[in-house]
Amino acid sequence: MSLTLRHQLTALDRALAHLLDERARLAREIASCASLPAPALDDALARMDGCFPAAGLERVFQAVDEGCRQAVEEAPR
Repeated sequence: MSLTLRHQLTALDRALAHLLDERARLAREIASCASLPAPALDDALARMDGCFPAAGLERVFQAVDEGCRQAVEEAPR
């Protein structure tokens, strides 16, 4: 693997970590506003048609959802 590809993967990993943190922050905001609907992960999964295997993507989203639930539970009240 070339160094350029390695740098691109590292940049993507950092971007993913930032996006996951943002998702957890938004999940906390949604939890504090009972009138807002929860994000529709099933819709996101149904719209994916890329190279990432569907079963793997579903496991990733399950882990993301669980992490966001933990962030909501651990939020100061």
